[in-house]
Amino acid sequence: MRAATETETTRVEHKAGQFYRGPVGTVLEPAVRLLRGRGLARRHRVVWKAHRAVWRLTRSNRLQVAGHDMQLDPGDSLAIAKGWYEPDETAWYAEHVRPGQFVVEAGANIGFFSLQLARLVGPTGKVLSFEPDPDLNAILRRNVDANGYGDRVVVRQAAVADEPGELTFFRAVKNTGDNRLFTHGTDAGSFPVTAVTLDDELAGVDRRVDLLKMDIQGAEPLALRGMAQTLRTRPPRRIMMEFWPHGIVGMNGDPRQTVQQLLDLGYSATTLHDRAPLDLDRALAELTVENQDWVNLVLEHESAGEPGE
Repeated sequence: MRAATETETTRVEHKAGQFYRGPVGTVLEPAVRLLRGRGLARRHRVVWKAHRAVWRLTRSNRLQVAGHDMQLDPGDSLAIAKGWYEPDETAWYAEHVRPGQFVVEAGANIGFFSLQLARLVGPTGKVLSFEPDPDLNAILRRNVDANGYGDRVVVRQAAVADEPGELTFFRAVKNTGDNRLFTHGTDAGSFPVTAVTLDDELAGVDRRVDLLKMDIQGAEPLALRGMAQTLRTRPPRRIMMEFWPHGIVGMNGDPRQTVQQLLDLGYSATTLHDRAPLDLDRALAELTVENQDWVNLVLEHESAGEPGE
């Protein structure tokens, strides 16, 4: 078992001239790219410092990412602009998500995967994305609209939980991917957010969920309790879920029970990074509350079949 780390990333495509806003990029971008290959930071210190100063003032938060026009959060806390982000997860979606499918995404952030999933399901599919942070949600909506996916992506500004109402949301100091429903100890702010249940959100939907994607920093047990009826009657064919014992305990949950309840409902579990069957005892021994390690799990229901079956 190897826990996932923030250095595991996926190559994305940058569009030249968009590291800076406006005409500044037309002049500086080619020169900086050329000099980077010749040891700009080491051999041309004055030029490098000038570049950094101009970049701080004029940098663009828009990039071409895997063919999408994408706005980043102001600090690019997911480090998408570095050119690499989540390779295993990206590859899995490309292999398994098909046109016409229905995907539910809990924890969409600014929409890196929302855009990928929207392209994969195509105009006949649907993506239902939940992101409670108002600032991230605004960027998510912008990215969906800017790429012409308004016909297939529904964005909800809400946290997925065990009952409807209101919860306290805690922003991380640096990484928006670590925003959560329990305190970090040192937070960048906290505020109330709307909470919904997936049972309520899916009550009027006349189709089965093909993929449920959950990355909600330990709130997965709440989400599962809030979709108990759905899990009994129309369980999602597949679930992609971050398994983070530290976060689950932080939300007063039981890491073993979180996974075991899905196994008892007819799901089989594999670890994403090596596509190997999950050894739950080993995972719990290695992914401890103290070391805060985590792993992505892929769970497939015994009745998964294909859409329409």
